[in-house]
Amino acid sequence: MVKAADLKEELFIVLLPKKNDMRKALELQETISKHYNLYNDDDYPELHITLNRINKRDIDEAKEVIAEVVQNYQQNPIKIEISNLKCFCLKEKFLVLKVDETDSLTSLSTQLHQQLVNRDLSTLTNYEEWSFHMSLISNIFAKNPISDQEFNKICLILDGIPQKISTVGQSIEIWRPTLDKDKKVIASFKL
Repeated sequence: MVKAADLKEELFIVLLPKKNDMRKALELQETISKHYNLYNDDDYPELHITLNRINKRDIDEAKEVIAEVVQNYQQNPIKIEISNLKCFCLKEKFLVLKVDETDSLTSLSTQLHQQLVNRDLSTLTNYEEWSFHMSLISNIFAKNPISDQEFNKICLILDGIPQKISTVGQSIEIWRPTLDKDKKVIASFKL
């Protein structure tokens, strides 16, 4: 099992999808978030796929690795296919979109991970168990976390429901673990 992130020490390397293709997912996120009054000022988690994690002290080296890897994918779109909703019931609760392993996404992620491992930068253990997903809601940054009982109700209704979405990746970014848009993005690399 992949160990939970250390939000005090780690940064996230994420793939951002084209937003206009994500309209259905964004509407679902907004509906649930408003119903439960989860976040401040409609400040929802930005939809993304976490590709890897690094230690904060390794930012500069990680930027070099990402810049190198991105060059191989600027002419070839990273296809993102989403098939259904899925609930993750870990310490914190997550309702996610399950992202299918397309060839281009798997290739990008594997190449990035290998380059980070070669430089001893990746903090992901058990990478082979990593599951691509996009979090719609979670209790991590919620001002009013959803109770276990309410989360279980949401999961009974939504878990496994088909949610067909096709899009492409538009950029890779390094993020701090925060919802604050002014503080979150450390670096961005256009695909």
